[in-house]
Amino acid sequence: MKILRITSLGYESGGAENSMVLLNPLLTTMGHTVKILSSDAGKEMTHFSDFEFLALEPQPFLLRIFYRAWYPHSYRALKKVLRTYKPDIVQLHTMYSVSPSVLFLLKDYPTIMTVHGAEEYTSNLLLWAYPRNFFKKGTEVFEKQYLNIRGWVHFLYNKFVVRPVYKYACKNVDTFLVMSSYMQDKLREEGIESVCIQNATELFAYKEIEKSHKNILYAGRLEKIKGVEYLLQAMSCVVKAEPEVTLTIAGEGEYRGVLEDVARELGVEKSVTFVGHKTRDELRELYEYATVVVVPSVWPEPFGKVGIEAMSVGRPVIGSDVGGVSEWLKDGATGFLVPPRSAEALAEKCLLLFRDTELLTRLSKQAVQNAQAFSIEVYASRVVELYESIRQKYQ
Repeated sequence: MKILRITSLGYESGGAENSMVLLNPLLTTMGHTVKILSSDAGKEMTHFSDFEFLALEPQPFLLRIFYRAWYPHSYRALKKVLRTYKPDIVQLHTMYSVSPSVLFLLKDYPTIMTVHGAEEYTSNLLLWAYPRNFFKKGTEVFEKQYLNIRGWVHFLYNKFVVRPVYKYACKNVDTFLVMSSYMQDKLREEGIESVCIQNATELFAYKEIEKSHKNILYAGRLEKIKGVEYLLQAMSCVVKAEPEVTLTIAGEGEYRGVLEDVARELGVEKSVTFVGHKTRDELRELYEYATVVVVPSVWPEPFGKVGIEAMSVGRPVIGSDVGGVSEWLKDGATGFLVPPRSAEALAEKCLLLFRDTELLTRLSKQAVQNAQAFSIEVYASRVVELYESIRQKYQ
């Protein structure tokens, strides 16, 4: 089978791109040919894409606004790829730099739209994808009433221009694919039916928790919606009770400077280390060093793959009870679910695990067992089954 996957970024920026990097070799091993079309954004990064089009970001502001509804560069690039590669199935991923223009070329191709999170063709989660400068200063909740003028311009343009184009163009999509039941319910609220194949990752090997130190790990983008400031607030409570505890923050994002300032204001900067973006191997080492991993998101995470990776190493996870997190994190069995924006609850559960080594060990062993259900191999088999079922409609 010749598979074409289309996405906005051709380098590992987040979970969507990481999933592609992990899945493609498996699909190749199963006898399929996989090619990727993406923008050329992030030229300084290592790209995994086979075909590229001019990135949306460098375009003049007014043109960029128009291009969100119809981007000629992605349209022309896909038209050429379809003519030369002739795929048996097309799978779309993140769409911001792609735009709905490419969908008009896919009428005669089996097509899957993979919904990784907030996209412009959705309304329920869209505001969570907006940058901080779209909202009034000091805003803690990403809701319409807190948009500033710039945010309102984007919101209204999306509502009355971009989304209607998507709605019409999505007639060429055979199946919407989501990673959690939570996302399936969200799309159903908008009248979109979808297939759910729970997200997965390449599992790491188990490693026993070291008792010589106490370390909390956060791994992910440093954005406001990730709730890391509440973890820092929790850390200020934790170190008062257990001064030897350290916090490692792995990842990059527009919020890093703010978080570094928060750490200094709370007086925990000596206990907190920002280590930046890490490769997969480096991330594995951080999981192995950690005692517990925290997912403090305040937005409704569609899934939360970091937690699966952590559990595969045998690390209990403390996560906000938002979005699809409860579909893989079992409260009291593989870690703990806590209310979002609750530094007190995060601190309480961290201290509980540091002080109760028997509980820590029990949750660690259960975490490893539960992680096995989310292996990338299982996911690959189910995705190929979906490909085949859609292709049959065209035969």
